[in-house]
Amino acid sequence: MEAYLEQSQRQVLSQEMIQSVEILQMSAQELSDYIREQTLENPLIDAEEQYPQNKDEERLKKLEWLSELDEQNRFYYHLEKKAADGFDFNNISGSRESGLKEALMQQLIGEGYSDREMQVFEYIAESLDDRGYYTCPADETASRLGISVKEVQRCLEIMKTLEPAGICASSLKECLLLQLERADYDCGTECKIVSGYLEQLGKNHLPLIAKELKIPVKEVMDAQKRIRSLNPRPAQGFGNGGISRYIIPDVTVVKFHHGFEILTNDYVYPAVRINEDYVQMMKGECPEETKEYLCQKLGQARKLQENIRRRNTTLMDITKCILDVHQEFFTSGDKALRPFTMTEAAQRLDLSVSTVSRAVNEKYLQCCYGLFPLSFFFAKSISGKDDPVSAVKVRTQLGELIKNEDKKKPYSDSVLAELLAGQGLKISRRTVAKYREMMEIADCRGRKEF
Repeated sequence: MEAYLEQSQRQVLSQEMIQSVEILQMSAQELSDYIREQTLENPLIDAEEQYPQNKDEERLKKLEWLSELDEQNRFYYHLEKKAADGFDFNNISGSRESGLKEALMQQLIGEGYSDREMQVFEYIAESLDDRGYYTCPADETASRLGISVKEVQRCLEIMKTLEPAGICASSLKECLLLQLERADYDCGTECKIVSGYLEQLGKNHLPLIAKELKIPVKEVMDAQKRIRSLNPRPAQGFGNGGISRYIIPDVTVVKFHHGFEILTNDYVYPAVRINEDYVQMMKGECPEETKEYLCQKLGQARKLQENIRRRNTTLMDITKCILDVHQEFFTSGDKALRPFTMTEAAQRLDLSVSTVSRAVNEKYLQCCYGLFPLSFFFAKSISGKDDPVSAVKVRTQLGELIKNEDKKKPYSDSVLAELLAGQGLKISRRTVAKYREMMEIADCRGRKEF
C-alpha cells in the first residue's frame, strides 16, 4: 500500500512538472486557451476576464507612447480598443483577408453551372495548396469524386479563368503563362522564356537565353522585368476562410522620458480564481469521497496559479535582462544589437539554459522598432577587430554593401568578405554565402544587370 501511495505521489509530481514546463513555453494566447480548457476539467477553477480598472486612463497612458511609435503599433492598439469595446471581428470586411475558397465560389455562383459542377468547383477550391496551385492529377480527382476525367478537366479550365490570375495552375510555369494570356501587350518573348527557359531566367543567364532565342539581350531584360511583375503565388493575400490572426506581443518595451518601462500583456488571458463555493463545501459536511476529490482539484487549481505566476515572473526577468544588455538597440535600432546568448542570460538570472529557451519560445516583444520574437535578441557572436559583434550587425552591413554595389559588376562573396574585414568584421567567404542566402539575396551572377 505504501509503495502504491509513493508511486502515486511521484506521478502527481511528474504531472505538475510537465504542466509547469508546458505553461512556461506558452504564448499569451495559448495560455488563454489552456486556462479555458482547465475550467472545463476542474470545477474549482473560475476564469475571470481581466480588464483595466479605468479603460480611458489606460488608453491615455498608451497613447502617450503610441504617438511616437510605428504604424504597426497603432494598428495593434486599434484592434485592442475595438476588442475591448465589444467589436465583432467576425463581421470585418475589406480590412481583413477573405478566404480564397469563398472568393472563387462567389465568382461562379449565378453563372448557370449545375449542382454537380459546383461540387467539383468546391472540391478543387478546398484542395489548393498555399500558393493557390492545384497539383492533384485529373484522373485521381475523377476517381475520388466518381466522375469522368473529362468533367474534371473542364471544371479546372473554368476555374483557371477566375481571379486572381494564375489560380488553380499545376505549376509555376503554368501559373505565369495563365497570367501572360491576359496581358494587354504582345508577350510572345515572355511566353517563350517561361515555357523553355525558366530555370536559366532564375539564374540570371540572360545572354544564354538571348543566344538561344536569337534576340537581343535588351529584349530578354525587358521580358525579365515583365515576368518578375507577375504573381507566382496567386493565393497570397487570402486567409483560410476565417480571420487571419495578428501576433499578440507578450511584452512591450516602452521608452518614456525617465527611461524604459516593460508592459506585460495581462489582458489576453483570464485570471485563475478559486471557486469559494466548493471550498466552503469542503469545510462543511460532505461525503469523504467528494471531499477527497475537491481537495485534489483545489491543489491542481493552486498549482496552476503558481505555474502562471512563475511563467510571468520568468518572462519579466528575461525581458529586463534583454533590456539591460540591449539598451542601445532600443535607442537606435538593430545596428546596435550586441552579441548575447541564452547561456549568458541563464547565468545572469541563475536559471538553467533550458528554462530560458522554453520561456523565450514563441514569445514576442513589441517596441518602437516593430515586433520581434524574443529569440531575436539572442544573437550569435562574430569576432571583430576590437569587440565581438552580433550576426545581425554583420547581415545588416552585408546588406548595405550589396545595396550600394555597382549592379553591372556586383561583388563576389570573396570580395564581400574582404570588404567586411576592412570594417572590422572578419568572416569567411562561406559565412558570407550563408548569410546572403538567409537574406534571400542572389549570388553575384544572379545580381548582375546587363
